Amino acid sequence: MPANLTPAYHAAEKRYRQANTPDEKLEALREMLAVMPKHKGTDKLQADIKRRMSQLKDQSRKAPAARQVPMWVIEKVGAGQVPVIGPPNAGKSALIARTTHADVRVAEYPFTTQTPTPAMMPFENIQIQLIDAPAWSEDFDVGWLPELARRSDACVLMADLSDARTAEAIAYIVEAMEARDVVLIGEVPDEREGFEVCIPTLLAANKREAPGALDTLLELETLFGDRFPIAAMSVEEGTGIDEFKQALFNVMQIIRVFTKQPHKEADLGEPFVLPVGSTVHDLAGKIHKEILANFRFGRLWGASGRFQGQRVGEEHVLVDGDIVELHTR
Repeated sequence: MPANLTPAYHAAEKRYRQANTPDEKLEALREMLAVMPKHKGTDKLQADIKRRMSQLKDQSRKAPAARQVPMWVIEKVGAGQVPVIGPPNAGKSALIARTTHADVRVAEYPFTTQTPTPAMMPFENIQIQLIDAPAWSEDFDVGWLPELARRSDACVLMADLSDARTAEAIAYIVEAMEARDVVLIGEVPDEREGFEVCIPTLLAANKREAPGALDTLLELETLFGDRFPIAAMSVEEGTGIDEFKQALFNVMQIIRVFTKQPHKEADLGEPFVLPVGSTVHDLAGKIHKEILANFRFGRLWGASGRFQGQRVGEEHVLVDGDIVELHTR
């Protein structure tokens, strides 16, 4: 039986995986349980939530100790937080250096990156926060990487086309993540069972200039083409970078919406970034709670309307590039 989880549940679930403290996690779990439909299709999920609530309550009963923020808790800025994960020498740090111009450590030997390092990648009119993460392999298990991915808005999974065994390395990371209830997938399904967190993921295939790269790319497409969108590129030569940025934006499932005041030109500087499927109601709430409380109607210019300047209500669904004029009481 499908779970038919509501938007309110998904919002609470996102707050749970982004929570920094046990109290914040417990509050989010309570909300998830409260808004979840109660039927056989959610029995397993309800049990998982109650188990996690019990574990958090047990933790809170213990004597408090000095708390230190884990290294994988990084403040989110920009349009989204995206860790770059992959096996050794795939070119993760080189990609971040190329796309963000940040001063990250790049070397030919494995395991150069030891701690997560954030940097901002410009894409058109927004900034996406990439995180340079340590390499992960069967020989070097980074136990906190699933927690970093769990809190993220999307992931980049990086493959090395110069390595004939890169498909095995990618499969290991995917399976190791799933063992920790983190599912890397190109498009997050509407329905799922259990308590796993699905993270939209782009498979970035680097070093397409290497000998044998085409055969390796075909193997990746055969094994993972139904699961991930794949962006082939050469970080060293600088080819395929623009296509990579566009593919990552598509995977993140976000839209950019602009606002304007009555009788004035639209502010086309920094857009408001919202999840795909967001409404005028969501936009008003993101701008200010007072605007939402006093909302009367909106006027719309953009692809989601039937005509330019159309009057719309708060339930109107927005698309990328829309311009909205909000009218309040």
